[in-house]
Amino acid sequence: MSETVINRLKTIIAEELDVNLKIEEINEDASLFEDGLGFDSIVTVEFISLIEQHFGLEFSDGELNPELFSNLKVLADFISSKKPELTMETVS
Repeated sequence: MSETVINRLKTIIAEELDVNLKIEEINEDASLFEDGLGFDSIVTVEFISLIEQHFGLEFSDGELNPELFSNLKVLADFISSKKPELTMETVS
């Protein structure tokens, strides 16, 4: 898993989503939903769109499942598997 990808996901959450979280408050092991970061369906759709923009990838319908968004580590592993070059370089 790439720490670069996790850090970029944290930045997207803190700076671009309306969730009132600071980067240092975001635990990569916490659920993105109710008992964790508190994402609702609207925030989740916005987050997916931002991930696609920032990482230059597109989720297929089959990839969009709750398990993928269980926490940032799982999501970062998935992004790294789709874009292996991200584990070697900084994401803009």
